[in-house]
Amino acid sequence: MKKALAVVLFALMVSPILAADAAAPAAAAPAADVAAPAADAAVAPKAKKAKPVGDEAGIKKVFKEVSDAWAAGDAKGVASHFLKEGSVINPFGQEGWGREEVEKVVAGDLAMMKGSTHTFDNFKFHFVLPGFALVDMTGTISGLKNADGTAAPDMSLHIYAALAQRGKEWFALAIRPYAFVKAGGAAAAPAAAAAAAPPASAVPPMAPAATVSVPASK
Repeated sequence: MKKALAVVLFALMVSPILAADAAAPAAAAPAADVAAPAADAAVAPKAKKAKPVGDEAGIKKVFKEVSDAWAAGDAKGVASHFLKEGSVINPFGQEGWGREEVEKVVAGDLAMMKGSTHTFDNFKFHFVLPGFALVDMTGTISGLKNADGTAAPDMSLHIYAALAQRGKEWFALAIRPYAFVKAGGAAAAPAAAAAAAPPASAVPPMAPAATVSVPASK
Protein backbone atom coordinates (compact mmCIF):
# COMPACT_ATOMS: atom_id res chain seq x y z
CA MET A 1 0.00 0.00 0.00
CA LYS A 2 2.82 2.38 0.96
CA LYS A 3 4.68 1.51 -2.26
CA ALA A 4 1.60 2.27 -4.36
CA LEU A 5 1.12 5.62 -2.65
CA ALA A 6 4.79 6.55 -3.26
CA VAL A 7 4.48 5.78 -6.99
CA VAL A 8 1.38 7.98 -7.30
CA LEU A 9 3.11 10.88 -5.50
CA PHE A 10 6.24 10.53 -7.73
CA ALA A 11 4.09 10.61 -10.86
CA LEU A 12 2.29 13.76 -9.71
CA MET A 13 5.64 15.52 -9.08
CA VAL A 14 7.31 14.57 -12.36
CA SER A 15 4.42 15.14 -14.81
CA PRO A 16 4.52 19.01 -14.68
CA ILE A 17 8.28 18.96 -15.43
CA LEU A 18 7.84 16.65 -18.41
CA ALA A 19 4.99 18.82 -19.74
CA ALA A 20 7.13 22.00 -19.49
CA ASP A 21 10.05 20.32 -21.30
CA ALA A 22 7.73 19.22 -24.09
CA ALA A 23 6.33 22.76 -24.56
CA ALA A 24 9.73 24.50 -24.63
CA PRO A 25 10.78 23.49 -28.19
CA ALA A 26 7.40 24.58 -29.56
CA ALA A 27 7.74 28.00 -27.92
CA ALA A 28 11.32 28.44 -29.16
CA ALA A 29 10.50 27.54 -32.76
CA PRO A 30 10.20 30.69 -35.04
CA ALA A 31 6.83 31.44 -36.57
CA ALA A 32 6.53 29.83 -39.95
CA ASP A 33 4.94 32.86 -41.55
CA VAL A 34 7.71 35.36 -40.62
CA ALA A 35 9.96 35.80 -43.66
CA ALA A 36 13.64 36.56 -43.11
CA PRO A 37 15.10 39.39 -45.22
CA ALA A 38 16.69 38.18 -48.41
CA ALA A 39 20.47 38.21 -48.17
CA ASP A 40 20.86 39.04 -51.82
CA ALA A 41 18.31 41.86 -52.01
CA ALA A 42 19.27 44.25 -54.80
CA VAL A 43 20.33 47.78 -53.80
CA ALA A 44 18.24 50.42 -55.55
CA PRO A 45 20.41 52.62 -57.84
CA LYS A 46 20.70 56.33 -57.03
CA ALA A 47 18.53 58.55 -59.19
CA LYS A 48 20.56 60.55 -61.69
CA LYS A 49 20.27 64.33 -61.57
CA ALA A 50 18.06 65.47 -64.43
CA LYS A 51 19.67 67.73 -67.00
CA PRO A 52 18.03 71.12 -67.64
CA VAL A 53 15.44 70.85 -70.39
CA GLY A 54 16.34 73.10 -73.29
CA ASP A 55 13.95 75.22 -75.35
CA GLU A 56 16.03 75.40 -78.51
CA ALA A 57 13.03 76.36 -80.64
CA GLY A 58 12.23 79.28 -78.35
CA ILE A 59 15.76 80.68 -78.64
CA LYS A 60 15.83 80.28 -82.42
CA LYS A 61 12.53 82.19 -82.52
CA VAL A 62 14.18 85.11 -80.72
CA PHE A 63 16.95 85.36 -83.30
CA LYS A 64 14.46 85.05 -86.17
CA GLU A 65 12.63 88.06 -84.73
CA VAL A 66 15.94 89.92 -84.31
CA SER A 67 16.68 89.16 -87.97
CA ASP A 68 13.28 90.49 -89.03
CA ALA A 69 13.73 93.69 -87.01
CA TRP A 70 17.22 94.20 -88.50
CA ALA A 71 15.88 93.83 -92.05
CA ALA A 72 13.20 96.43 -91.23
CA GLY A 73 15.83 98.84 -89.90
CA ASP A 74 14.15 98.71 -86.49
CA ALA A 75 16.81 99.22 -83.80
CA LYS A 76 14.20 99.42 -81.06
CA GLY A 77 12.74 96.09 -82.21
CA VAL A 78 16.19 94.46 -82.01
CA ALA A 79 16.83 95.92 -78.55
CA SER A 80 13.44 94.72 -77.28
CA HIS A 81 14.85 91.19 -77.27
CA PHE A 82 17.44 92.15 -74.65
CA LEU A 83 16.91 92.17 -70.91
CA LYS A 84 16.78 95.62 -69.34
CA GLU A 85 20.33 95.01 -68.07
CA GLY A 86 21.46 93.33 -71.31
CA SER A 87 24.59 94.28 -73.21
CA VAL A 88 26.20 94.10 -76.64
CA ILE A 89 29.70 94.73 -77.99
CA ASN A 90 29.70 94.91 -81.78
CA PRO A 91 32.60 93.75 -84.00
CA PHE A 92 33.91 97.34 -84.13
CA GLY A 93 34.34 97.45 -80.34
CA GLN A 94 31.39 99.73 -79.59
CA GLU A 95 29.62 98.82 -76.37
CA GLY A 96 26.07 99.09 -75.16
CA TRP A 97 25.27 98.38 -71.51
CA GLY A 98 21.56 98.34 -70.74
CA ARG A 99 18.72 98.13 -73.26
CA GLU A 100 18.79 101.84 -74.16
CA GLU A 101 22.49 101.77 -75.00
CA VAL A 102 22.03 98.52 -76.93
CA GLU A 103 19.45 100.31 -79.09
CA LYS A 104 21.94 103.12 -79.83
CA VAL A 105 24.67 100.69 -80.87
CA VAL A 106 22.27 98.76 -83.11
CA ALA A 107 20.96 102.02 -84.63
CA GLY A 108 24.55 102.93 -85.54
CA ASP A 109 25.10 99.51 -87.12
CA LEU A 110 21.90 99.83 -89.14
CA ALA A 111 22.87 103.30 -90.34
CA MET A 112 26.29 101.96 -91.38
CA MET A 113 24.85 98.91 -93.12
CA LYS A 114 21.55 100.31 -94.40
CA GLY A 115 19.47 97.86 -96.41
CA SER A 116 21.36 94.80 -95.16
CA THR A 117 20.00 91.60 -93.67
CA HIS A 118 21.32 89.71 -90.66
CA THR A 119 20.64 85.97 -90.43
CA PHE A 120 21.63 83.40 -87.81
CA ASP A 121 22.35 79.68 -88.14
CA ASN A 122 24.62 76.84 -87.00
CA PHE A 123 23.33 77.06 -83.42
CA LYS A 124 25.09 75.23 -80.56
CA PHE A 125 23.21 75.22 -77.25
CA HIS A 126 24.39 74.72 -73.68
CA PHE A 127 21.61 74.91 -71.09
CA VAL A 128 23.49 75.65 -67.88
CA LEU A 129 20.42 75.90 -65.66
CA PRO A 130 16.68 75.79 -66.27
CA GLY A 131 15.91 79.12 -67.90
CA PHE A 132 19.54 80.05 -68.67
CA ALA A 133 21.45 79.18 -71.84
CA LEU A 134 24.77 79.86 -73.56
CA VAL A 135 24.60 79.79 -77.34
CA ASP A 136 27.18 79.78 -80.13
CA MET A 137 26.02 80.61 -83.63
CA THR A 138 27.04 82.06 -86.98
CA GLY A 139 25.76 85.45 -88.07
CA THR A 140 25.78 86.53 -91.71
CA ILE A 141 25.22 90.12 -92.79
CA SER A 142 24.27 90.32 -96.45
CA GLY A 143 23.20 93.06 -98.85
CA LEU A 144 26.10 95.45 -98.23
CA LYS A 145 26.81 97.87 -101.05
CA ASN A 146 29.92 99.61 -102.33
CA ALA A 147 29.86 103.32 -103.10
CA ASP A 148 29.35 102.57 -106.80
CA GLY A 149 26.26 100.47 -106.01
CA THR A 150 27.89 97.10 -106.61
CA ALA A 151 27.40 94.30 -104.11
CA ALA A 152 29.96 94.01 -101.33
CA PRO A 153 30.96 90.64 -99.83
CA ASP A 154 28.90 89.20 -97.01
CA MET A 155 30.19 89.69 -93.49
CA SER A 156 30.45 86.41 -91.54
CA LEU A 157 30.60 86.62 -87.75
CA HIS A 158 30.80 84.22 -84.85
CA ILE A 159 28.30 85.12 -82.13
CA TYR A 160 28.37 84.09 -78.50
CA ALA A 161 25.26 84.85 -76.47
CA ALA A 162 23.89 84.38 -72.98
CA LEU A 163 20.10 84.25 -72.69
CA ALA A 164 17.67 84.08 -69.79
CA GLN A 165 14.04 83.01 -69.81
CA ARG A 166 11.34 85.24 -68.37
CA GLY A 167 8.04 83.40 -68.30
CA LYS A 168 7.84 81.66 -71.66
CA GLU A 169 10.01 84.16 -73.53
CA TRP A 170 13.79 84.28 -73.92
CA PHE A 171 15.83 87.52 -73.72
CA ALA A 172 19.48 88.26 -74.38
CA LEU A 173 21.62 89.03 -71.37
CA ALA A 174 24.75 89.48 -73.51
CA ILE A 175 25.57 89.17 -77.21
CA ARG A 176 29.13 89.25 -78.52
CA PRO A 177 29.56 89.10 -82.33
CA TYR A 178 33.14 88.96 -83.58
CA ALA A 179 35.28 87.88 -86.52
CA PHE A 180 38.06 85.33 -86.31
CA VAL A 181 41.62 86.40 -87.02
CA LYS A 182 43.34 84.18 -89.54
CA ALA A 183 46.65 82.58 -88.62
CA GLY A 184 49.77 84.08 -90.18
CA GLY A 185 51.34 86.36 -87.63
CA ALA A 186 50.83 89.98 -86.67
CA ALA A 187 50.84 91.10 -90.29
CA ALA A 188 47.64 89.14 -90.95
CA ALA A 189 45.67 90.78 -88.12
CA PRO A 190 44.99 94.15 -89.84
CA ALA A 191 43.89 92.35 -93.00
CA ALA A 192 41.51 90.15 -91.03
CA ALA A 193 40.03 93.16 -89.25
CA ALA A 194 39.56 94.94 -92.56
CA ALA A 195 37.83 91.90 -94.02
CA ALA A 196 35.35 91.83 -91.14
CA ALA A 197 34.36 95.47 -91.58
CA PRO A 198 32.14 96.65 -94.44
CA PRO A 199 33.91 98.53 -97.25
CA ALA A 200 34.79 102.07 -96.13
CA SER A 201 33.52 103.47 -99.42
CA ALA A 202 30.11 101.93 -98.87
CA VAL A 203 29.14 103.40 -95.52
CA PRO A 204 29.42 106.71 -93.66
CA PRO A 205 31.61 106.89 -90.56
CA MET A 206 29.88 105.89 -87.36
CA ALA A 207 29.09 108.63 -84.88
CA PRO A 208 31.15 108.53 -81.70
CA ALA A 209 29.48 107.15 -78.61
CA ALA A 210 27.60 109.79 -76.65
CA THR A 211 29.11 110.85 -73.35
CA VAL A 212 27.01 111.15 -70.24
CA SER A 213 27.83 113.83 -67.66
CA VAL A 214 26.95 113.07 -64.07
CA PRO A 215 26.13 116.13 -61.92
CA ALA A 216 28.06 116.44 -58.69
CA SER A 217 26.14 115.31 -55.65
CA LYS A 218 24.96 118.07 -53.39
